[in-house]
Amino acid sequence: MVMNWWMTGLLGLVVIVVVGGVYLWRSTVPPRPSVGVATTLISGDEARGYYVSGSGPSIVLLASAGRAASDFNELVVTLNESGYRTIAIDPPGIGDSTLMEKEGMTGHDLARGVHEIVEKEVAAGEKIVVLGHAFGNRIARTYAADYPDRVSATILAAAGGKVAIDPKAADALRSSFLTFMPDWWRRPKIHYAFFSGDNAVPDYWMGGWSTGTAQLQGYTTRRTPSEDFWGGGVAPMLVIQAMDDTIAPPEHTAVLLREEFGDRVTVAEIENAGHALFPEQPEKISAAMLAFLAIHHPTDR
Repeated sequence: MVMNWWMTGLLGLVVIVVVGGVYLWRSTVPPRPSVGVATTLISGDEARGYYVSGSGPSIVLLASAGRAASDFNELVVTLNESGYRTIAIDPPGIGDSTLMEKEGMTGHDLARGVHEIVEKEVAAGEKIVVLGHAFGNRIARTYAADYPDRVSATILAAAGGKVAIDPKAADALRSSFLTFMPDWWRRPKIHYAFFSGDNAVPDYWMGGWSTGTAQLQGYTTRRTPSEDFWGGGVAPMLVIQAMDDTIAPPEHTAVLLREEFGDRVTVAEIENAGHALFPEQPEKISAAMLAFLAIHHPTDR
């Protein structure tokens, strides 16, 4: 009897250790490797990591909140094959990019970090397209507003920034970062926040979440008025609008931008896609981007 009790207790302890270890491992799963040549820019005490790939006119890519440049891997390959050079930047706290102290920072500071990379990688006088996904669209627009002479066009995917997020979607977004929780609990949260219908959540979207990065980005969001970035400078703008986006629905994003800025804004409506967009409808998104780029940032091909 005592032996059975002891064995049961030991078995329970083993299960707790194993399961706990699995969730602890999951909580530290890094992003998948990025496509491109890994490069680091040192600026004072800070490092900025990014990945350069392809040749041709340059496109800078800025990822979603707490997410890495590798979320753009498939898009990078398509853009490179279509004659574009890509510079995909890891945000502070991911990869080789230093997680700096957030005190006093705004979106303009994050845009300045992007500009330092552009100044190093892109010849003087040459213009870029800056593409931002979700949180990255805020920095893309801030960059375009702060450095208009460098920007030929902006591309915004899952672009919010002016209207508060629906409470249920906001809760699902926050829950996505609770990587110590089991996958069976997190997956439906991530799906609700980022994915549409029956679209599966890829494995790389279960890992690769940086809480420290998201906290810094959230801090800069609260300290940067939407008026500072909303218009995205003066360059032409492509808005890639996921029609099932729970975080940035059409009426809060594409509709408002089109009403306010008129013909400067081109809207590509992507059906059966949520806030994640790129893993859901890559072909439709690429086609919309390449058509826009052919007009506003053409290659020699």
